[in-house]
Amino acid sequence: METLADIRQAIEDDLTVGSESTLYSTALINRAINRAYRKAGSLFQWPELKDAKKTTTQVNQEYYDYPSTWRSDSIWKIRINNIKYGEEPDGSPLSFDDYLNWREDYPDYTDKKWANHQRRFFVTPTPTVAGLVVCIWGFTVTETLTSDSNVTIFSYSMPEGNEAIVLEAVAILKAKGENEKAGEFRSMEAKQILATAWGRIRKEQAKYEKNMPFLDVPDFFGGTNSKDLRGRFDI
Repeated sequence: METLADIRQAIEDDLTVGSESTLYSTALINRAINRAYRKAGSLFQWPELKDAKKTTTQVNQEYYDYPSTWRSDSIWKIRINNIKYGEEPDGSPLSFDDYLNWREDYPDYTDKKWANHQRRFFVTPTPTVAGLVVCIWGFTVTETLTSDSNVTIFSYSMPEGNEAIVLEAVAILKAKGENEKAGEFRSMEAKQILATAWGRIRKEQAKYEKNMPFLDVPDFFGGTNSKDLRGRFDI
């Protein structure tokens, strides 16, 4: 079960209807599938939704708009002119309030800071040169399935994710009347499938996370060192 057509067929089987059904038309089922897919895609930060884009700096422009298909507040890494911005050692952002306080308290510092705010990211020091390459990493939203041959982010690497989409789509279609309770159970089962899959992913990711502390501890004892679119984005 990989394509939109496969997922729709599974839903028709669960509903015991065929493609000729007037109660559950193809268009209605496709809308339910896409609603379920959006829910599944937004539940966790799936690796398949990681994205990277680039734009260029503008003179004295401190903030830039998010790419239109990215989730709000999802940028996690920025480089400008191949220089990492953010807190050491991982380049993480400041909260927006802390960013504003930094700008006010240390206007002459050259430390490279950045922050997310709504659907913009802010950088300091403000670029004074146009055309420097800005690379950003964040998370995109799921794409709408429109063609029968379209696949989801789960189709090849995590097929149980498509099973969760089927359960959630059927829950959406049965959300009214006497079937409401059955729909709730299906929705809960779908979320459990996705949560279990996410748990496995996080367990694998933990193997590759740094095992060094994220604090720069000084060696006190002298031991040896052991509305206006700001920027155009291209893939």
